[in-house]
Amino acid sequence: MRSRRIEPRKVLTFVKLMVGVIIIVGIWAAIAVHFYTGYVERGRVTEATSIMGAIITSQKVERSRTGNFYSGSTIAEFKARGIDITDTEFFTYETVTTPDGGFTVTATTTDAFGATGEWVKYIYEPGEGGRWTTSDGDPMPHDDMYEPTPPSHSPPSFVT
Repeated sequence: MRSRRIEPRKVLTFVKLMVGVIIIVGIWAAIAVHFYTGYVERGRVTEATSIMGAIITSQKVERSRTGNFYSGSTIAEFKARGIDITDTEFFTYETVTTPDGGFTVTATTTDAFGATGEWVKYIYEPGEGGRWTTSDGDPMPHDDMYEPTPPSHSPPSFVT
């Protein structure tokens, strides 16, 4: 009897196919995680600037009522001004009056943010308006978000 030699077939086995799929999905996941962490960080910073916007508005209300800005850094002090920051875990907030009659609002990152000690600051100077800055020295792209540039003929009523 004559023996036949069986030639191995050159086919893609199911296991090889699954290994390829897993590698492709792994690459996609790595890319997705990179983008997702960026989105999460930008969302946290957006939360900080929103709360800072509320503090800026309350400073302007306080100035119109009493003629002065206020300083505050605790949850109770902000709550007394109508700003609820009890749910914030990524930033601490502080507002301080300046000697030139203005104020600053600072949001500083906490351990929960993942980068302790970084901050976003809004600085209001009478006659010049406000500007945003960050701990790395970069001005934020929405400098006039809460303090529009007044027209040359007459400033809006909310700009002091």
